[in-house]
Amino acid sequence: MTPIFYLGLGGQKCGSTWIQAYLARQSGSDFGRLGEYQIWEHTLGGVFARYKVAARSPVERLRAKAKTGVGASEPAQHLRWRLQSDPDAYFDYFARLLDRPGTVRTGDISPSYAALPPETLTRIRDGFDRRGIAVKVLFSMRDPVDRIRSHMRMEMAKGRLPSSEDNTEPLLAFYAGAEAEARTRYDRTMAAISQVFESRDSHLCLFEELFTPKGIAALAEFAHVPVDADAGGQAVNARAKGSGVPEEVLAEIAAHYRPVYETVAVRFPQIATLWPSAKYALTTA
Repeated sequence: MTPIFYLGLGGQKCGSTWIQAYLARQSGSDFGRLGEYQIWEHTLGGVFARYKVAARSPVERLRAKAKTGVGASEPAQHLRWRLQSDPDAYFDYFARLLDRPGTVRTGDISPSYAALPPETLTRIRDGFDRRGIAVKVLFSMRDPVDRIRSHMRMEMAKGRLPSSEDNTEPLLAFYAGAEAEARTRYDRTMAAISQVFESRDSHLCLFEELFTPKGIAALAEFAHVPVDADAGGQAVNARAKGSGVPEEVLAEIAAHYRPVYETVAVRFPQIATLWPSAKYALTTA
């Protein structure tokens, strides 16, 4: 069996942590040291600049070398810095995981990779191809309004936005900003995927179907792993979207992201009923 690297592009707050956990616990999987590696997006700058890891000090480098020398895990930030600093080290890191006896799959599922351009996706694909490793892409999409609301609550919880019991005013200030926009333009992510990967090498799905028996079976079939019918009840890294937002605000957000709804509806017409805010963005003749 050709070893496989799963490149997860998110989306953020769309079940990517659950997908990673599902694949990582299967026999033959080794996803390595981190859940999200966050290696490539810092090169985009803007809202992604914060993912760039500062150079490690000589002392930190010595400590990391000492730890790995005795078989301990490399410190997470040292690993991120090392892989960001040398793309070949990124490919070699996962290739070494796949060299371990019995290991057939690994991967990096980092939600902010949804913004990666075709050029970066091509670089990742080709880097693994030169090492005899196939790349398969995973991308999950959620109702944009629900995703943005959940995203905003996470930003508040992490202290990057002022905390507020009110959802309406913060949401109006947040939904069209660079932080939300960069992670909600599924249409751009889909275009980049189709430009770089064959359809057989990508699995696009809806968050709203992901945890259903049908959704689990589709993921398992794509990844050639057993179907765990009970996995849908195992929420991973879930966050509520908040409540109390007027309907006209929801409609305004959906209208702003109309190109997303229209593009996704071509592939997944069921969003007309599965995505609560689709009624504000999709029209029928």
